[in-house]
Amino acid sequence: MSTTQRFLLSRTDRLGDLVLSTPVATALKKEFPNAEVFFLTRDYAAEILDLHPHVDGVLRLDSLGEAMRPQSLAKLLRSHDFDVVLALFPRPELAWAFYRAGIPVRIGTGYRWYSGLFNKRLYEHRKYAQFHEAEYNLHLLRPLGIANAQVEFHYRFEPLHEQALAEQMSAWGLEEKYVVLHPGSGNSARDWPLENFSALADYLSNERCLQVVLTGSANEKTLTEFIRERVRSKLVDLAGRLSLIELAGVLRHALLFVGNSSGPLHVARMLGTPIVAFYPPITACRPERWGPYGCRQDVLMSREEECRRCRNSQECACMREIAVAAAVAKVEEKLRVRAPQPARATNLVIQKNLS
Repeated sequence: MSTTQRFLLSRTDRLGDLVLSTPVATALKKEFPNAEVFFLTRDYAAEILDLHPHVDGVLRLDSLGEAMRPQSLAKLLRSHDFDVVLALFPRPELAWAFYRAGIPVRIGTGYRWYSGLFNKRLYEHRKYAQFHEAEYNLHLLRPLGIANAQVEFHYRFEPLHEQALAEQMSAWGLEEKYVVLHPGSGNSARDWPLENFSALADYLSNERCLQVVLTGSANEKTLTEFIRERVRSKLVDLAGRLSLIELAGVLRHALLFVGNSSGPLHVARMLGTPIVAFYPPITACRPERWGPYGCRQDVLMSREEECRRCRNSQECACMREIAVAAAVAKVEEKLRVRAPQPARATNLVIQKNLS
């Protein structure tokens, strides 16, 4: 391949999925230093890519208007003259658009009815959770001859970001030492009970004298309000108030992130913030595929074997069986090794051979 290739990475589902796809951009830049790497993604998650040093451009699917229709999208993609597209989250309408756009190399799964629209196919079922999602994403590079890519998370905060974040954090009253609790999951997984989050928040704020910050989307305000009403001291509730850049800034400076499987959890992992996570014993949600990468030891589950009762219900009894005492013990373990010091812009590199 020439050194001027233009790559399109298509990931149009959720924030966490997008974060777990960013190591593909890094691997491409390592293999083809002069390449241009673009993402096609949803509007609400796209902002997180502003922090990534190996992403050259973003096509925001929801902002394309008429171009969201496959025929119009194909025309738009053709104007960008992409050489390669990787369908990290395959959808039939997108596969058709890639085909109609005439993108020469179209890489995707070989197991869908529309897989014939890809001319480079990978035969691998993700549903069995044999690998982490970040690793599955890197496997799609194999048709390009990249067989040993490693999971690496990179980010950068520009000086403008730093200044704006410092002013905002001061306005929110954030102290040097605080713990972030994220009680929701956007219905993408199963949630630890709010009563347990409340008890943990009360412990952190009153027994440990740490500031507790609550995060969530605007739709999760009821969750954070539930917790605030049951804790004896004042908590900082930022649910529905943060852009993704601001959320990343808050997470980067935190002593610890505590929460369910969610996009913000993966943002925290990208930033190198210590994590305590709650996961259900369901194959589709298991930490082996969806957990904080490289941190399986920081995931709390009630049991390892599959729970068939909880598979089809958002009310997962197994999540209630994760005791508050177990969460407190894991939090204390993480806090003992987390020195309270100002965060600095850096890169988190987690290496694992994927051959």
